[in-house]
Amino acid sequence: MSLISIIMPAYNAQYTIAQSIESILKQTHTEWELLVTDDNSTDTTKEIVLSYATKDKRIKYYLNDGVAGAWSARNNSLKYLSGEYVAFLDSDDTWESSKLALQLEAMLKSGVYASHTAYNRITSNGEVLGFKKAKKLVTYKNMLKKNEVGNLTGMYNVSKLGVIMQEPIGHEDYNMWLTILEKTDSIGVTTPLANYRVHSGSLSANKLKAAVWHFKILKKQECISSISILYYFLHYIISAVKSRV
Repeated sequence: MSLISIIMPAYNAQYTIAQSIESILKQTHTEWELLVTDDNSTDTTKEIVLSYATKDKRIKYYLNDGVAGAWSARNNSLKYLSGEYVAFLDSDDTWESSKLALQLEAMLKSGVYASHTAYNRITSNGEVLGFKKAKKLVTYKNMLKKNEVGNLTGMYNVSKLGVIMQEPIGHEDYNMWLTILEKTDSIGVTTPLANYRVHSGSLSANKLKAAVWHFKILKKQECISSISILYYFLHYIISAVKSRV
């Protein structure tokens, strides 16, 4: 059974992190390790994680070097992974119990080295607002037009692709997945297998800032021309307006 390393950044997550960890403990694929990096929380996040870690050796706690942000906390956890695959879950989101198993099955059947799933968008109280569909196959060009991979759903074969670190920029998840999709396509599982918690003031509610970050990432892509950048950015704007995210 393949070992999957789960990367979780955490900062002042005392009200939600137990739900996130419980959703991992319920996975039908049991060969996993959870690598939690605490970005120097000032609440009881550390105590909650350690209470789980003392009961289950698959759960490991690390303290980040200062308050540096989610990208830095993810990178810190990535340094310690030992799995063949890597997946990501933030400390306020959750997974359905079959998520890892179905994604692993999809990757093995398709022969690609990355996968993603549909996911629910929920309120802070767990009420479902709607769900994001999963494209059955996402390519690098698809991803340039629109972010098709929710980070909480993404998983890739790190033994084949290597560790992809995140950069300290806006939309760091999107930037990372573009790098991954330059190396492989991503197979989609169309069943919603994750739950993304939408907070008031979260990035998904700030369309202008998200658009600026998206444009900056497109400009970083060395393989596309200035005209292509505008073409892909126009697709992004149209998709954002249609989805009203």
